[in-house]
Amino acid sequence: MGNVRKIYHSKPTITKQDIKSVVKVLESGHLEDGNEVVNLENEMKKYFNKKYAVAVNTGFASIHLSLIALDIKENDEVIIPSYSCPALLNPILMQKATPIIIDVQKNGFNLSYKELKSKVTKNTKAIILPYMFGFPTNIKKIMKLEIPVIEDCTLSLGGTYKGKLLGTFSETMVCSFYATKMITSGDGGIVLTNNKAIYESIKNYRYYGHQKQHKYLAYNYHTTNLPMKLALSQFKQLNKFLKKRKKIANIYDEVFKEIENINIDFKNKKDSIYYRYPIEVKDRDKLKKYLLENNIGTGFGVLEGLHELVISKNEYKNTTKLLNNILTLPIYPTLKIVEVKKICQLIKDYYKGEK
Repeated sequence: MGNVRKIYHSKPTITKQDIKSVVKVLESGHLEDGNEVVNLENEMKKYFNKKYAVAVNTGFASIHLSLIALDIKENDEVIIPSYSCPALLNPILMQKATPIIIDVQKNGFNLSYKELKSKVTKNTKAIILPYMFGFPTNIKKIMKLEIPVIEDCTLSLGGTYKGKLLGTFSETMVCSFYATKMITSGDGGIVLTNNKAIYESIKNYRYYGHQKQHKYLAYNYHTTNLPMKLALSQFKQLNKFLKKRKKIANIYDEVFKEIENINIDFKNKKDSIYYRYPIEVKDRDKLKKYLLENNIGTGFGVLEGLHELVISKNEYKNTTKLLNNILTLPIYPTLKIVEVKKICQLIKDYYKGEK
């Protein structure tokens, strides 16, 4: 068993093209904030048809700066889904605002519109909307509430809803380039917007070195040429990455639709770009252990953070079910088809009692 190659749950896809692009920056000696940062901003503006873009050093920074730009402050309410990670919660708390955590859809992963509508008050100043696992949701309905929406496209980069690119429904979108995301720069992020005031606010607060006469607080959220050159190289390969993810998902679908113990029929599945491939199983922990014993890495779907808060309350029934039953399988672009088939066979054997 010691020589058996482990199949990781998640793995960045670093190509020869990526390595060449990074080496080029290293050889230039210009590692600071510069042209490569601007090049990424311009390419993503073009792709999303946005007027303005600001690259930053993390996805967390992109959310925090967006909240600052929306003037979110103490006693303001910001709505987030219960099935998400602390990257959404913590920036709200940093602004001393009030997070309103709401349940997700039944048999889905995104904000429940019914729950959302019932929690809107006069103090609701923003909604942060991630598209979990790359599954879209009915953003058109949410936009009709006329509350500023920050579309978090970290897990859905390149995805669409009703033929329209996710990230283009609202004025402002954010994205993370962390190592496990759709594209990576090791770490990094970006904000794209059509609102000039939001753009100028984010530019001003991004880096203390750009403060005008030190009249306001600013952060060390800026980024540099080296990671953004990698992000740009990755972004240019996004369509290729998405095709491979879809190919793997189709193989999983064919196998798992025949196993009655597994649910894969989630809301808006046909439009998912599969940042993760989730399956819902009642014996999740047992299956996870079995796969790990066979050198297959899997995940629970989301980072811990909100969950003790969420799972202790009966009002988050759909989220509690997901937290107990969802297992996510490997689905990254460098995963070999022979490895995908191995995972499928192991799971088939498990449910046939042949393990």
